Amino acid sequence: MPTTSDLRPTIGGRAVGVVGLLVALGICGVSVSQAAVASGFLGTAGKLTVSECRSGTGGGGGMRHCYGTFHLAESGHSKGRWSDPHARVSTQQAEPGDTLQVRKGSGGYVVAGMGPAWVCLAFAFLGLLIGSAALPVTASGVLPRRGSSQDLFAAVRGTRLAWIAKRLVLTSVAGIAVSAYLAWLF
Repeated sequence: MPTTSDLRPTIGGRAVGVVGLLVALGICGVSVSQAAVASGFLGTAGKLTVSECRSGTGGGGGMRHCYGTFHLAESGHSKGRWSDPHARVSTQQAEPGDTLQVRKGSGGYVVAGMGPAWVCLAFAFLGLLIGSAALPVTASGVLPRRGSSQDLFAAVRGTRLAWIAKRLVLTSVAGIAVSAYLAWLF
């Protein structure tokens, strides 16, 4: 096992850590924003009438995008009502002809409801988990070497940063588990 004196910080290590933190921040930000839209805290309510659905990637899995026309759900006079004939939403459960309750946010359309909101929160916790791995790499500048038993926390072991990163890992894993369970329930 390498000793602490064997661990040397590098510019590349810090760069990888910063990129990891930026990726984590992006995942968290987009996911929390989408969760707020899906749960009804943000965005504009409406209905999307599905005209076609396509898989986004080749193979059996991947994203499935449904396209159709979005209509505002606001009550009142129908004259001058806004609609979007090129709306797209990601969902596994819609078929052409279905009408979905959706919300339009700044990033596009999201299926409304607590199930989709919990899925988005699970991704936010995944971003937090990535950030908890990138934090010690950024602070120490030390990357684990290939073929060694060195872990991410070897350079910061025993420090306040290690304590914080460990709590972030535990919170992230628990958050992912609880969010996935609640998404499954809803």
